[in-house]
Amino acid sequence: MRTPLPSHLGALREGVSLLRRHPWQFLGLAFLAMALAQLGPALELAAGAGPNPLLQPIFGFAGLLPLEMYFIPRFQAQLDAESRNTAAWRETFDQRWLPTFLARIGISMAIGIGVLLFIIPGIVIMTLFGWAPLRMLLRGDGFLPALKWSQTAMARHWPRIVQAVLAMMLVALVYQGISIWAMERLVPSADPNSVPGALLRLKHPAFWAFNLTSGMLNLWLSCALLALFRRLEAQVDSPSEA
Repeated sequence: MRTPLPSHLGALREGVSLLRRHPWQFLGLAFLAMALAQLGPALELAAGAGPNPLLQPIFGFAGLLPLEMYFIPRFQAQLDAESRNTAAWRETFDQRWLPTFLARIGISMAIGIGVLLFIIPGIVIMTLFGWAPLRMLLRGDGFLPALKWSQTAMARHWPRIVQAVLAMMLVALVYQGISIWAMERLVPSADPNSVPGALLRLKHPAFWAFNLTSGMLNLWLSCALLALFRRLEAQVDSPSEA
């Protein structure tokens, strides 16, 4: 009788362990995330845009772009290189980060289009090809080979990977629910259904605290996904153990 394979839920704990390797760097990146998140409302004010639930995510993404484009991938590359005892990771990262970011944008757009059209195609694209950017960043694969690797790996080992990703999403949803509950009680609002204005989000300390904790959560998720990627990679490289 075949022994059941262990779950990959341990990647959530490993994400915390990765963050604990560099606590000051983790805190620095979290405060950077907090500051960059406040660029969103600042850009809204500069553009003269009023409270708009459609424009807020766009300005917010623009503010966080340096973090998502450079600083978090660099932190992931550093942690991975330390685990592999690779010294020249900075040079390789500088060569790979832009193609990796462009790949992330392309895959994200494909996922978004798939979700908007029929939902299921977007989920399938995310499941099969979501690891391609990390493969490009950490192992130097080209775009098409990275897509092929991600597809092959997930087609063979998707159940436990999806289980771990869903667990991470559950943690994020619980955090989001607690944050919404807290913000409703901390932030003054004449109309509970109105969107907080940019000036209020810049001035009120609750938004700064929310952005700080959101940055911490984002960093943990990035490290947990790195740990999960390494687990999947070990399975693919050692098929006899899978």
